[in-house]
Amino acid sequence: MRHTFLIRLLFPLAALLAFTGAKAQSEVKAQVVSAIGAGNSAALAKYLVPNVDMTLPSASDYYSKAQAEQMLRKFFDEHPPKGLAIEHEGNNRGGDSYYIGNLATANGDFRVTFFLKKSDDGFQVKQLRIEPGKADR
Repeated sequence: MRHTFLIRLLFPLAALLAFTGAKAQSEVKAQVVSAIGAGNSAALAKYLVPNVDMTLPSASDYYSKAQAEQMLRKFFDEHPPKGLAIEHEGNNRGGDSYYIGNLATANGDFRVTFFLKKSDDGFQVKQLRIEPGKADR
């Protein structure tokens, strides 16, 4: 009887925590998509881990937030975004969420992939790839 009471008490609490985590992740995803789609490197940098794994058409490596922001600003200046549409999302074996989409720019389309990782600071982008779209390869 006591065991049943504990289950009835803990189950709603666990469900609430899971919902809160999913909502926070969804909000970060929306902010990242908005920042990329608008070409706002400063807004995007807020959600990057301290050393982000980043791939752009011109470079690929681990970069500090400041370096990544500068490189993204340059990319967005050269390829003014028209919007980002997420086409696929899921979770990898490590529990990170990933999102794949199409970034329309004034100079053609790019495939964007980013991974969100849960950290003490909430959800952050641990990897970002912006690669030429299929037609541009």
